[in-house]
Amino acid sequence: MVWAAFSFKGQVGLAFLDGRQSTPKYIETLENHLIPFAENIGGRNWEYQHDNTPTHTSSATKNYLNSKNVTVLEWLPMNLDLNPIQNVWSIMSRKVYENGRQFYSVNALKTSIESAWYNLEPEILQTLIILMEKRVYDVLLKNGKTLNY
Repeated sequence: MVWAAFSFKGQVGLAFLDGRQSTPKYIETLENHLIPFAENIGGRNWEYQHDNTPTHTSSATKNYLNSKNVTVLEWLPMNLDLNPIQNVWSIMSRKVYENGRQFYSVNALKTSIESAWYNLEPEILQTLIILMEKRVYDVLLKNGKTLNY
């Protein structure tokens, strides 16, 4: 499993996660990756968006994020159209597996994922963020139904 985050100002270093994820592991990922990244790009004037999996919405995770003064965006639990990281995963997947590429070792796959992540053009990430307002509007127009982003 791979964890990543991005902002208008840049990308966090990827986290390759081992084994079944739990709330303590998720909090550790946030502590080691998200918080240093956020502090590096501009301190406290930012909001965090993650999906509504149980590890993300647990009281321990909420308490941890509150203790770090992190504002978490509220959003529909099942609407992936409102999470731009889903678009990033699609872009990266196409790059990683272009031309039918297959991997015969975990390290080769990780290297390809890292290459796709660190070679994303900043404009792509910025555009995904800029389009969020339009996405929210479009989801409202469709009464929460899935869009084709």
